[in-house]
Amino acid sequence: MATRDFSREIEVGHQRHIMTPKALTVGVLVVVAVNLLAPFSEWIVRSTLLTTNYFPLGLAALFIFVVVVLNPVLKAVKRERGLTGDELGVVYTMLLAAVSVPTYGVTGYVISVSASPFYFATTENGWGEFIHDHVPLWAVPGGGRAVAWFFEGLPPGAKIPWEVWIMPLFWWGSVIVATLMLCSCLIAVFRKQWVDKERLNFPLVDVPLAMMDGAEDGRILPKFMRSRLFWIGFAVAAGKIAWNVPGYFFEAWPSIPAIRLSIPGGQVWPGISTNFSLPLVGITYFVNVDVIFSVWFFNLFNMAEIALFNRTGFTIGTSEVYSVSPAALGWQGFGAFVAIVLGSIWVAREHLRGVWRTAWGKDNGVSDRDEIMRYRTALIGIVLGVVYILFWLTRIGIHPGVALLLLFAVITLYLGLTRIVIEGGLVFVRGPLVPQAYAMHLIGPADLTGSTMTGLGLSYGWACDPIATFMPFGANAARVHSERRFPRGVYLTAVGLALGISLIVSFYFSLKLAYASGAYNFGEWVFRRGGQVPYDTVVAKIKAAETLKFGHFAFLGIGALVTVLLTYLRHRFAWWRLHPIGFSIASVGQVRRTLLSLFAAWAIKTLLIRFGGLMLYNGAKPFFVGLVVGHFSGAGISFIIDALWFRGHGHSLYF
Repeated sequence: MATRDFSREIEVGHQRHIMTPKALTVGVLVVVAVNLLAPFSEWIVRSTLLTTNYFPLGLAALFIFVVVVLNPVLKAVKRERGLTGDELGVVYTMLLAAVSVPTYGVTGYVISVSASPFYFATTENGWGEFIHDHVPLWAVPGGGRAVAWFFEGLPPGAKIPWEVWIMPLFWWGSVIVATLMLCSCLIAVFRKQWVDKERLNFPLVDVPLAMMDGAEDGRILPKFMRSRLFWIGFAVAAGKIAWNVPGYFFEAWPSIPAIRLSIPGGQVWPGISTNFSLPLVGITYFVNVDVIFSVWFFNLFNMAEIALFNRTGFTIGTSEVYSVSPAALGWQGFGAFVAIVLGSIWVAREHLRGVWRTAWGKDNGVSDRDEIMRYRTALIGIVLGVVYILFWLTRIGIHPGVALLLLFAVITLYLGLTRIVIEGGLVFVRGPLVPQAYAMHLIGPADLTGSTMTGLGLSYGWACDPIATFMPFGANAARVHSERRFPRGVYLTAVGLALGISLIVSFYFSLKLAYASGAYNFGEWVFRRGGQVPYDTVVAKIKAAETLKFGHFAFLGIGALVTVLLTYLRHRFAWWRLHPIGFSIASVGQVRRTLLSLFAAWAIKTLLIRFGGLMLYNGAKPFFVGLVVGHFSGAGISFIIDALWFRGHGHSLYF
């Protein structure tokens, strides 16, 4: 008993040391900063997108600033004032949670989709005829001048009508919080399986962990900056940006152009358009070579499928927005997602049994001492999250059975993307099929009521375009928790605080900017077509009266069966190189645009390992860390220049 109390005392003391006022202060400041800078950069400056992938500039540049600028300054003033590696881990954990909220993460789509149904309604689009009678007024700010001012800007002397937003944002906020809780609880249940048993790579955490290493040794410069190879990589990436900056001011300046590969398509074969990115090569260097190879191999395979469809005229229907085109590949990819997720659950079955036994105090369970939360708390949180989300979806008009299908699709999408990001290390990725299409077509839009179809349109504000959704970020934060050996309360405190602050700051500042300038004037997808697409989609399907189609089921099954086969072959034969992750997302547009960078990283890593072994591969790591840090440092400085001198026509250095 005394030993147990002593261990608990050590743990609590360690937690107090990690969650210091210094770490929390810096963490809160960077969380607020990213939620202010992301919409400001994208909507006002028209510069780089800061939070729209799984290793975004807003995450990387702010953490680099903390590690490379702020911490050395603190150490220079007094050694003890510098942030330790654990404190840097807290800051990074908070940033990981925060970047999932602004613009395309949560707030942009919630505000746009809820504000659009009355403002954009016309006789031609039929919204008034088909959906207005079914829109729950508690979920939208209405259709009067308050919404008109949102899209067009406030007239002189008018004040922001906050009152019309209070109720809608409260209810949207409730389902967002329930979803974030559900995702966090799922991460808690699967973390040990992913990290300890399957030993997944978590490639997107390698560079940040390297930046935390050695922070306590008292030296001014971080450990990762003491390598000559790092500075060579840094100079290559940052030097390219630095050379191009004078071209912002002088048109005659000879800028270094972006490297692109563009092969036009023909009548049958689709074309290829892909970019070369130094930071993406740097990040992908840490990714499993089989995953990289499989992505571009299956992209070629998908091109052959498209050529076959074009040659024969085969189609299963129109493709969906936020989904892969043609539709057959979207359903095939989602079938792969279903197989990956269900396969992961099957592989983890013994672990999950242990989680269940531990949660209810039975023998032979799995220890949750080092988890981000107790297993009992996680399981209760999953049940409460699922129940509330289903309740909310039915309250916006969706039939309970359809709501269940939609929630299944969303959880499958989030778990699948999380698996792809933490194992495959892909920065640019989204799901192959929007969840609402899965829910609609598994029954048939013609058999769904107007209320259900309208509710499905509204649900796009909750889940539609997961290019920067929380769960993969949260899983990477759990990896930081494991590597830094944080006590349980650290993750929950850091993530919960960051998400709460982010939601408040992001909603407030987004509305503030919109009413000041007019959201439609931002020229951004999310406030122009992003709020209209959901309702255009459901009205088109209501008019078309589409019934259940065999083709959707067929390609869903094909995707699942091929994934099962690839998984079996990968476990059965040591020489098999094709990875199911590559098959599941190779046709996604964001992935296709990165193929040149992925191929370059695969070739470099393969050659280094073949001719120099792991020693050469590990020895070269500082160079690729330098590519990443150099690019994001330069891109951050470029954004500052845009904000000062080129507001409204900035320069995008997305990747």
